[in-house]
Amino acid sequence: MFDIGFTELALIFVIGLVVLGPERLPTVARTLGHWMGRARSTFNNLKNELEREAVTLDMRERMEKQMRQMGLDEDSIREAKESLLSPEQIHKARQPASKENRIHPDPPQDEDQGQEPPRND
Repeated sequence: MFDIGFTELALIFVIGLVVLGPERLPTVARTLGHWMGRARSTFNNLKNELEREAVTLDMRERMEKQMRQMGLDEDSIREAKESLLSPEQIHKARQPASKENRIHPDPPQDEDQGQEPPRND
């Protein structure tokens, strides 16, 4: 990332030791390491978010391209959906079929049904 070699790190350590002293150098190094870790984490989160946005944008462009190729747009899809769910069609679907259209018609009602058969005494 920064392409820092061993000699550069040693030089930074010696300068820090001279400027800060042996008592404060570990505390400053720990704090600096903590802030570097947070900065790296923030950078990685930002990079991941940008990659996700790029993938989402790419997928959206592909979908719109496919819809254009198929000759569809959002309005025609919405109209088709609304026509499928129109109240008139729902009402027609809920009405029972007429007797002429039934596969098995109702059996004929006998006039004698419900009466006792005649006795032969």
